[in-house]
Amino acid sequence: MNKSKIFAFSAISLSAALLLTACGNSVSKSEDSAQEAKYSFASNILTLDTSMAADVNSIDVLLNVDAGLVRWNPKAQVVNDLAKSIDISKDGKTYNVTLRDGLKWSNGAKLRAADFVYGWQRTVDPKTGSQYAYALTPVANASEIMTGKKPVDTLGIKAESDTKLVITLATPTPYFNKLLTLPAYYPVNEAFVKKMGNKYGTSSDTSLYNGAFKFVKGKNNWTGSNETFSIVKNDQFYDAKNVKLSGATYQIVNNPNTAVNLFKSGKLDVANLATPELVSANKKNKDYKALTSPRIDVLEYNQSGKVPELSNLKIRQALNLATNRKNLLEIAAPSFSITNTVTPKKLDQAPNGEDFATYAAQPYKYDATKAAELFKEGLKELGKTSITLELEGANDNSFTKAAVDYLKGNLEKDLPGLTINEKLVSSAQRQKDAQNNNFQILLTSWGADYNEPSDFLMNFVSGSTMNHGLVKNTNFDKAYQAATTAPDVLSADKRYAHYKDAENALYEAANVNPLATESVSLLLNPKLKGISTYNSAMIFDLRHAEIAK
Repeated sequence: MNKSKIFAFSAISLSAALLLTACGNSVSKSEDSAQEAKYSFASNILTLDTSMAADVNSIDVLLNVDAGLVRWNPKAQVVNDLAKSIDISKDGKTYNVTLRDGLKWSNGAKLRAADFVYGWQRTVDPKTGSQYAYALTPVANASEIMTGKKPVDTLGIKAESDTKLVITLATPTPYFNKLLTLPAYYPVNEAFVKKMGNKYGTSSDTSLYNGAFKFVKGKNNWTGSNETFSIVKNDQFYDAKNVKLSGATYQIVNNPNTAVNLFKSGKLDVANLATPELVSANKKNKDYKALTSPRIDVLEYNQSGKVPELSNLKIRQALNLATNRKNLLEIAAPSFSITNTVTPKKLDQAPNGEDFATYAAQPYKYDATKAAELFKEGLKELGKTSITLELEGANDNSFTKAAVDYLKGNLEKDLPGLTINEKLVSSAQRQKDAQNNNFQILLTSWGADYNEPSDFLMNFVSGSTMNHGLVKNTNFDKAYQAATTAPDVLSADKRYAHYKDAENALYEAANVNPLATESVSLLLNPKLKGISTYNSAMIFDLRHAEIAK
């Protein structure tokens, strides 16, 4: 989850975050030219490998060119996609899956149950290096495989025939159906992967598709670095007759002003208003939309031991207390809101009906006086009178650039003896640095993959592939373990109480510094129908989209 995902695939979570169902006959050839959506990304996609994708842009594209056993429907319910039926045992640990008949890959090869087995095994295999491997933890033996204690063929998924799958969980997981929507759970064609070798997923010509759309080899394809590429309707897709768009074209536009100009000239269907100035200038435009976003911005601290200063509790506490979130958002993102949890607002409801972010809120606050006191004490414990820390963020994200600049001044002013060096890199490099634990303080953004607190809390579990700061918090691990395993996982009241305890453990240890829940302001072509106009997370899902006349 890292899910450095400004639009996110994220959680379809949030009730109306999904597409509106479209129905009717397929369009004629004469209409095809008008049935192409035009999108842009601020930075390039990084991979088409479903096991490896962890950035928002790659996931947004994979959402359209690939499919899994299930997906989200317009009512924010998980419904079958490639699965014809899924029967769950009474103890909640065995899933018997029957695939739809006649499923195919984009090259015409038959899509078989074995493709799911291979795909899941590949994701959890430590040799693959998937950041999303930890999302498969509920599957029997997944944890042991990820730590090298068991071979990959012991994973709890077996193909009994070309259309029959049996999935065995290590523990009942009430939200497992939501997890199944993740690309990490998608099928993968083993023969194709072996044929491509280490080139697999690095370009559209070295990838294979089973979703509503596909890339065409050598035709406006994605080479791994080009700034314009297109997908087209996949005639091998099982539900192709109900896909209305002929395809979509994506452009890499890293200047938000350019994106707005392209929208106004009819060359884009969506333009993100990424700066306060663009929001102010376009708020009265008839095409203006302000959409909720299940995304959170945080500061991650490297607690691996490689940065001794950040292994000191008082230094981390001082950094959290010195962060003036109110002023930060007023300057960098007025539409964002301050958050007091590591989960975004409006992600999920606790059993008492409260928004989980309200139910589990922690007393993160700005207190410059207390921050300075703790910082001084921390320096004394370190035997130093001053320290220098590096703050890294993406240079192709307008909020991040403004936030890094503000935080440098903010923290240096309130913490005498602190020097902040700014490190602005591409989103791709930021993602790589996170995965390799090659940072000191990292400004990052996480988008939801499903609407349940575990989606964000799993980022801090000891040993998790998503734990970029290498946090080791015993109290947190204990609470998370209790929330996600039997017997308490089967009781919503107990599960969410444990999630709240997990949030508290992170706060007490100052393991992370949550800043804001995002929202997205944009210009949206009113003729682009069948996409979410409630939540930015699903605005790239084109399964039911069309261009109205």
